[in-house]
Amino acid sequence: MSPKHSTHPTNRRQIAKALDAQTRMGYQRALQRVVDAAEKGLLPEVLDEAGRAEAVRLLAEPGALEPDPGPYLAKDYLKALVEEFRRLGWGAGDETELDYFGLTTYAGPVAGLSLSVGRADDQDDAGDERDPDDPEQSDLGKPLYLMAMCPAGNATVDDFEDGLLDCSTEPVRATARRLDAGLGRTRLARVRGMEERSTTPCPICGDRYPAHHLLGNSPGAEPVCPACVFDGDQPYRTDLPYLAVQLDRLLHEDLSAPAGWDAVAAVLALTCGANLRSRLDRELRERGGWPFVMERWGGPLTRSWIWLPPAADRHRMFRHLGAGANLAALVDAVDRHDPAARTAAKALCREADVRWRDALWPAAIAYAVALTTQACERDRHRTPYHLVHSLSDGLGQIMKPFAVTGDAFNVEGGLAELLRYQLLPMLLGHSLDEEPDDPQRRYGAQDDDDRPAATGADARISHSIDRANQVAVLLGTLPFTPPGVPAWDGAPVTGADAEGLGSTAPAGEQCAALRAEARRQAAETLYDAGGPLLVDADQAWTRDGWWIPSDHSQHAVRQARQFLGSRIRVLALWYGPGSQFPEPVQVCVEVTDVHARSTGPVDVPWLSVWDGHSHFGMTLSDLALVRRAEPGEDLTQVWPTHDDADTGHRGAADAAAGASGPADGTLPTIEELSLLTDRFLHLAGHRLGEGWKSVDEKAHAAHQRLEKALEAEYSGFAATSVKVWINLFDTTHPCTSGPGQPLPAYALTGKPYAVEFDVHAHDPSCGCGQEYGFGEFSDRVCQLLIVLCLYGGLIEVHPMVETTGTPEEDRAALRDITWEVEGPDGYDFREVQRRVIRDVTDADSPLNTDTNPAYIPPYMAADGWYLPEGATSMMFHGRRHGDEDEDGLKERGADGPA
Repeated sequence: MSPKHSTHPTNRRQIAKALDAQTRMGYQRALQRVVDAAEKGLLPEVLDEAGRAEAVRLLAEPGALEPDPGPYLAKDYLKALVEEFRRLGWGAGDETELDYFGLTTYAGPVAGLSLSVGRADDQDDAGDERDPDDPEQSDLGKPLYLMAMCPAGNATVDDFEDGLLDCSTEPVRATARRLDAGLGRTRLARVRGMEERSTTPCPICGDRYPAHHLLGNSPGAEPVCPACVFDGDQPYRTDLPYLAVQLDRLLHEDLSAPAGWDAVAAVLALTCGANLRSRLDRELRERGGWPFVMERWGGPLTRSWIWLPPAADRHRMFRHLGAGANLAALVDAVDRHDPAARTAAKALCREADVRWRDALWPAAIAYAVALTTQACERDRHRTPYHLVHSLSDGLGQIMKPFAVTGDAFNVEGGLAELLRYQLLPMLLGHSLDEEPDDPQRRYGAQDDDDRPAATGADARISHSIDRANQVAVLLGTLPFTPPGVPAWDGAPVTGADAEGLGSTAPAGEQCAALRAEARRQAAETLYDAGGPLLVDADQAWTRDGWWIPSDHSQHAVRQARQFLGSRIRVLALWYGPGSQFPEPVQVCVEVTDVHARSTGPVDVPWLSVWDGHSHFGMTLSDLALVRRAEPGEDLTQVWPTHDDADTGHRGAADAAAGASGPADGTLPTIEELSLLTDRFLHLAGHRLGEGWKSVDEKAHAAHQRLEKALEAEYSGFAATSVKVWINLFDTTHPCTSGPGQPLPAYALTGKPYAVEFDVHAHDPSCGCGQEYGFGEFSDRVCQLLIVLCLYGGLIEVHPMVETTGTPEEDRAALRDITWEVEGPDGYDFREVQRRVIRDVTDADSPLNTDTNPAYIPPYMAADGWYLPEGATSMMFHGRRHGDEDEDGLKERGADGPA
């Protein structure tokens, strides 16, 4: 009788202990292998001393105990292969897809290595996609084969390919390690093969690369190497969506791309805020170009890829990793090598007055490993320490909304400290001060290198001759520059009217950005033409006919008076009265006078201009750029004239003049008001993200306060007339949710939308329980005020027929109260005028009161109305530009626009 198969736990433990002693795999792992083998019936039937020894021998031999699994499924093989790649530190894809080759997943260099497993081709294969695990589509008895290609879409070099006809010919681990080694050899050969094409010097450091391996940080920037992309000598600020697309394309398409670019991408993804990938995707879709970025931008720790030096040249802490690894594997390797390293890094930052942030550690490791690899691969480049000299203020110059979160100095300073004093000495074996002079790292130093040695001309961008920095000094835009008038603005105006001038600063962020860009372009043009001594606003006007109004009023007035005399004709980029236009319009007008002051509610400098049909004013704060017009340039009719109603003609700024509304006087529907509200908040969501909720809350709170203020005015009166002007603008925004329902036509004119309704006191006998009613508009008043508080505008209230008390001295009184509503500037409102007229025969009567006698509503000022000298709004003895005769025009003087 043969002995029975024993599954006594003691036998398993004895086998596990012996297996651990022989393989050093660890007891728990050895025990798990014994249990798995027992469950599969792979242990000897008799587990006596000889049987246990045989079991240990079988379990210690890789692959020797794998039984015939029957049909081997492709998904299981791919899962096992991906797991082996993860042991090497690879970032590997979690999903598979079906294509012509079979089941495919992606791993390795930013998921650039495609791994496809399929069945051996049938004779009648017509090229269709076949699931290798579906018995109805494939013969499961045929062997699996593996095809590996990297990168997936290569535009500059041949793909790395490795095919294995039968996956059963070697263990999965051996396959993974063979592919990894092959990828590393191919990568190194490609990099070395680029030496003869490395003829383009980086303009900052002088190291030479193939031209397409240098990238610019913005569309106008000169391409540089990865070690210098954040150098302080960079003349342009970083446009991250643009740079991200360039990085993705280069690293995905070219296996020989510099290793340092992977670190640049990782550092940006770690420091530029949460949800970076989705924010970049959204911005790229709005720009209408390359529509997406790769996974590394959303998961830099697990989806990044950093190339490692060949095994013989790398630090021992990375010996267990593959040709490259994701950032999480590199950080884990450093922490395991020196468990106190992270604590020491925090101490270094603390001593350097750098506030620690968790992203610093992986970011510094990415830079240290990638630049060490790059120095090993490109042995005639400078050593990685030169990166330390390039970490000045470049990270702090990334353009919003993709800028480094928090204080960029902490990232720049922290990276410099960790690289110089900890990580690079750890990887290179010497400090910066101990760095040896290596003649091999000079061009032409080796027999096979006939390129001339680098010269100062190779690194042609430097602080001493950097145009961008000198221009920034002249414009006063260098970071940390103390506030003050820049050299660009020249001299201020002098005289009696020079003190206390109103503001000429741009009225909005868009106007400010346009002014800044125009100044930079004008200054760089002047610098290139004559050097830094000929760069100022006067030279820009004299040489090129450009005037960007100064943000400082005394200098802006001096410039305007000097440049715009003698009825000069100009092209003006104008944002409309009070910057009502969402985008600037270019109009050709004739400047008739320059005024340092105005008689409006806000005293600001302005220009008196003529558009061929009417005279009107342009405040300097609404102008972004003024250019000298070419001879014969036609004037642009800005405001419609009285005759235009018959001809159907509309002026260029008809969108801002007067007020718009239905011709038949119909009131907006509740659906239209709701649509205006929804579209405003939709646009706010695109611009502010979750910040749109605070906009909604502010506008709702403002409308509640405005309702109470309105109620306080109409209470006690039998009837009250209310007129509202809303500064509507087009809130259309292209997005994946579609254009949505079109806005009402009156919302697209650009003119304030006028709505008028009445409030009347109810007869108590009507039984409705309400003291006051709004007629047919009662269900829309609340929504109208919400729209007003969102967009901004004006509201006038005219209480009539007082029902409580007796008017003073039995005189009837005319009352009006005006509030200006800020809209997006603050979502609040303020009272700007309150008038009570009891004596209509005498404007100066003490019975009449006016809190702001010089006030003219913006919609009237935009339509050409102004107050002559000495007049007040009490009886509104106003005039309208263009209604006077020519003699009156000449005698008008310096009356300003309201």
